[in-house]
Amino acid sequence: MLQKSRKITFILAIISAIIGVMLTVQLRSSLHPVHKESRSIAELRTTLQKELEKHKNLLADISKYNQLYYQYETSLSEDESISVMKEELARTRRMAGMVGMEGEGIVIDVVDAHTPAEPVGDGHMPVPVVGDYTIDDEDLRWLVNILFANGAQAVSINGHRLIATTAIRNVGDVIQIDTRTIRAPYEIKALGEPEVLLSALKLEGVEENFQLANKKVLAEKRDKLMISANNETRVIQFMKPVKQKGDS
Repeated sequence: MLQKSRKITFILAIISAIIGVMLTVQLRSSLHPVHKESRSIAELRTTLQKELEKHKNLLADISKYNQLYYQYETSLSEDESISVMKEELARTRRMAGMVGMEGEGIVIDVVDAHTPAEPVGDGHMPVPVVGDYTIDDEDLRWLVNILFANGAQAVSINGHRLIATTAIRNVGDVIQIDTRTIRAPYEIKALGEPEVLLSALKLEGVEENFQLANKKVLAEKRDKLMISANNETRVIQFMKPVKQKGDS
């Protein structure tokens, strides 16, 4: 009888130990939960691709400015220095939108998704006539930022060249670029590597985003594209000319 009682006690002790271990593991799991990555592999790849593109653009900018610095440092004469300065001035004028630019790029038309687009006699696709738009200024700014972030050298919307100080904003029921009103349909031109720009549009989900507003994005590459200069009047508020020595 005593031996049987000891056996039962031993079994109960083992069961109690197992239950204790299970409770301990459960308690630790509750206190320190394991956070798993909720994003899918596809989303992570997309994010990585965007960061790699940004890294590539930053390296290109660093290389460009290092080369410019080297040219200034190694100029052997005043004439060579002036030549380098003129080249930099011309590049700055292009970036500031003060001169027209020509080259390869893409044209994006944002049109009504319900309006069919049928080819005309010459085989080209016309821009469909659309009704009221629900596209706002944020949509256009987002699209323009994607283009510039992926190497676009110049961008225009409905013929208006965009520069660093350009404002795209809603004014009542219309959208204004600086002081000029633009209306649908919207045509965006961008100079740059066509394949890179088109891939960026797909990567950022531009077409899917505009579909939410019942709009369709038609993008095509062009081997030759012209974007005119920005002709907005620039008001200088804070800069003043530097006086030369001897000036009163």
